[in-house]
Amino acid sequence: MATDDRLINSKLDILIDQIGRLTEGLTEIKLLIQQQAETARQQADSIKQQADSIKQQAETARLQAESVNKLVALLEQRSLSP
Repeated sequence: MATDDRLINSKLDILIDQIGRLTEGLTEIKLLIQQQAETARQQADSIKQQADSIKQQAETARLQAESVNKLVALLEQRSLSP
């Protein structure tokens, strides 16, 4: 009986140790996932800011193109007038 109890206690100790290691591993994985989620949120915010900036630059380029076209038209009118 004592040998059986020691064997059972030994196996229980092993199981308790393995459960502890598994719990630690799962906690580490959870923290890593949370960190990755935060990094992904930050990257999404950065991408959104870049997209907004690109839209503004595109609008500026469009307005500049309009201005250049008007200037070209004015210069063409002046060069054609006597």
